[in-house]
Amino acid sequence: MFNNRYGWLFMALMALMVLSVSSCKEDEEGMGTPVITAVRVCDPAKADSTFTKAGTGRQIAIIGQNLSKVQKVFINDQQVYFNPTMNTDHSVIVRIPSEDDGFVLTAFDSNLKDEIRVETSHGIATYAFKVTAPYPSISRIQASYPRKAGDLLNVYGLNLVDIEKVYFTDITAAQLDTTKWETVGGNHVDAANVSTVVSDHHINSRTQAYETTSQLGVVIPSLPYDKGALVIECAAGTTYIDFSVVPGKPVLFDVSSDMPVIGEEVVLEGREFVQVESITYGDVTLTPDQFTVSESEDAIQFKMSQVPSQGGDGLLTVTTPGGQASILFYNYGCLLTSFDGDATDNGWDPNATYETASPDMAPFTSSGNYARITVESEAQQWWGKMVYFRKDWDGNSFALPSFDVIPETASADEVYLAMEVYNNNSDYNNGVFSGYIRYMIQTLDNSENQFDNFEWTDYDAGVFAHPSPVLGDINGEAPVGKWYRHVLPLSRIPCFAGLSYGEIVTLGINQFRLQSINQGTSRGFIDVCLDNVRIFYKKK
Repeated sequence: MFNNRYGWLFMALMALMVLSVSSCKEDEEGMGTPVITAVRVCDPAKADSTFTKAGTGRQIAIIGQNLSKVQKVFINDQQVYFNPTMNTDHSVIVRIPSEDDGFVLTAFDSNLKDEIRVETSHGIATYAFKVTAPYPSISRIQASYPRKAGDLLNVYGLNLVDIEKVYFTDITAAQLDTTKWETVGGNHVDAANVSTVVSDHHINSRTQAYETTSQLGVVIPSLPYDKGALVIECAAGTTYIDFSVVPGKPVLFDVSSDMPVIGEEVVLEGREFVQVESITYGDVTLTPDQFTVSESEDAIQFKMSQVPSQGGDGLLTVTTPGGQASILFYNYGCLLTSFDGDATDNGWDPNATYETASPDMAPFTSSGNYARITVESEAQQWWGKMVYFRKDWDGNSFALPSFDVIPETASADEVYLAMEVYNNNSDYNNGVFSGYIRYMIQTLDNSENQFDNFEWTDYDAGVFAHPSPVLGDINGEAPVGKWYRHVLPLSRIPCFAGLSYGEIVTLGINQFRLQSINQGTSRGFIDVCLDNVRIFYKKK
């Protein structure tokens, strides 16, 4: 009995030792219970940092223990690919898919989990992890003045999703722009209430990237200060905008054209267009009955009825009770020619015609003279009608804008050859007519530098392509039946590519040519008017 009892005890001890050795062996081989302890991004500069969130498209390393023999990896409850050869007992490397891959963010499906899940042959490990939407931004806010507690503030922007906190601070946006901070300082007061009014998740047709057009309704709390900033903290980052109880200073973002012609519709974009008192440019002043402010107070529209005299400050100024904002407008120092005797026609044939604008010539009303290229039916034309001008017969360069208008360091991508265009239903951009504009600039050394907005994909088959719409504007659009600003980056001109504006000024512009050409066999009609050829700057 004694021996039998100790025999069983001996056998039990032996079994426990075997299990213990087996367990240790499994742990050594990564076969124990899997655990995720951290996530790192595959960036040597951030190798020591761990993350609990990241954007789509990032490659991440899932760090932990007993992670060998991974069978599946899930992010946001969606299975993602991993390379088994990169799988060790302490890491798995995966790429967070992009929305283009069909990956869905939890911001747009509340049924999904902010979680990484790794399934192995010997267990499952999970880790709380947020895949963020694109970075948020606020474009404008709108509410009646004076603003008080309980009023609804409409907030417009992009990617205002996965919102963590909305509050006001007595620190202005300008102060936040010019100081380094990890958290927004100042006296914080949380918004009384926040609701989502618009959340339109879509692909931007211009950038081909996903974005969310957003509008929030923010109820203003009782504030102990009259101005500061509205702050919205989202999972992807923090964005802010100036806020004031009384009208703030207007802000001008852009103007549809810096040198429009008579009859052209002009649109100003910005914010705080509240109780606009006047718009002035040079010796011209527009009163409220001559312009229209959008209901959202972020746009002003007027029809160009008078050009300013030369000698002004070259600015357009919007005045409101909150202050003034200005933007470059009719700066004559940017003009190469308006076809009004300020430059010399080379006179080469076939030459464009130069017509004088008058009220009875609508819709081709303009300022003074304008150039017009007309061809009833053009095909296989290698030398078409042209606008070909030089400054003078002495070989001087056109006077280019000064460095206080265009920074000397501006790149050739930011400096444009610009002009007003009226396309009277020409056959450009119809997918059949291969006509285009040939641009040529001669520098002071008389070298000819040409750019053709056209290329044959298959000449024999008659298949062609344009790098951008013929006579396109800065947004890649080419309106028909209206005056608008057409631009071409000077970087497209071979001699200017890669240069700074200072270097472009040194090379100079002695002559320029704009020539209509159609190398294809498909015939097309052309009727294009041009005016105010100039140099234009827009910072990227």
